[in-house]
Amino acid sequence: MVCQFGGRQDQYTLGMLTIGNQHLPTPLLLAPMAGYCDLATRLVCRELGGVGLASTDLLNSHSVLNGGNRVARLAATCDADRPLSIQLYGNHEDPLPDAARWAVDHGATTVDINMGCPVDKICKTNGGSLLLCDVDQTVKLTASVVQAIHYTNVPVTAKIRLGWTPDNIVAPTLAAQLESVGVQAITVHGRTTQQRFGGKVDLTAISNVVHAVRQIPVIGNGDIRTPEDAIHMMSATGCQGVMIGRGALRAPWIFNRTWELMQTGHQSPEPSAAEKIDIIRHHLDLLLEHAGEFTAVHCLNKRISWYGKTMKHIKGLKEQIRLATNSQTIKAALAEWRSRLEHDPSPVVEAIA
Repeated sequence: MVCQFGGRQDQYTLGMLTIGNQHLPTPLLLAPMAGYCDLATRLVCRELGGVGLASTDLLNSHSVLNGGNRVARLAATCDADRPLSIQLYGNHEDPLPDAARWAVDHGATTVDINMGCPVDKICKTNGGSLLLCDVDQTVKLTASVVQAIHYTNVPVTAKIRLGWTPDNIVAPTLAAQLESVGVQAITVHGRTTQQRFGGKVDLTAISNVVHAVRQIPVIGNGDIRTPEDAIHMMSATGCQGVMIGRGALRAPWIFNRTWELMQTGHQSPEPSAAEKIDIIRHHLDLLLEHAGEFTAVHCLNKRISWYGKTMKHIKGLKEQIRLATNSQTIKAALAEWRSRLEHDPSPVVEAIA
């Protein structure tokens, strides 16, 4: 499938996305999301199909070097979890170059620098999107990371926002300078830090970043809730890939359906309510396998609200899982609702993801 992108003279074949020496199977990326992109979540999305690259949670550069159980959990991976981006955050006073070498040693096929997280906890450490406030210093920091792992051929990428405020848009300038010091791809969330997740993504601003770089791919991010949203972002901006965050929490099957749409112009139907319950049960099994009982239960307590956004009339199931204190209770609730659907699917009506 070949698309002419808005305002650009060149054509781009959907599906061809290369980051450094990494040839990704699809141009669809699972975003790094604090507290949400654990190994089990990445595997659920990968197994459903369509994921070109998935990322770990954002990792503090000091913490990865100091070790500890939390870092081990956040950075946990396996053979099926490839290709894998490990995202790091910090500032010029932090050991980001050493952390990048650690990431390569721990399975990263790309190393990403977080320059876009708007959360106070991250910005207060002079990391995340606070790096947008000093472009020159940020470019120097990035150059040191690129140099630190240059010998490995593992590409360095960066995830940015448009700027700190609407009056201080730095994304095009920053992207061009990051490319000049060796960054191999830029992901741009089409909002400012001040906006956080409010308002609408600015597609024109993402397009400006696309036109600011010479050769490296730009990946668009923000407000991707449906396969059509992804196609529209690529068509409107000329970005060569799309990173999906919150849309994947509610519908991890979005990657497969988007990839089908890109390849064929058609997409398979939304999973049925019964199939969604099967996916939730499989997610629980993966959590138990890779994270253990306590973390699995705690994760599903929170995550069921996201799954529930794509399923109407399951308030009872959501409450059972939200209040569950052990995995057996969750399994029993899922089995009960799954059995109901086998006998009478009408009470559970799917919503649009």
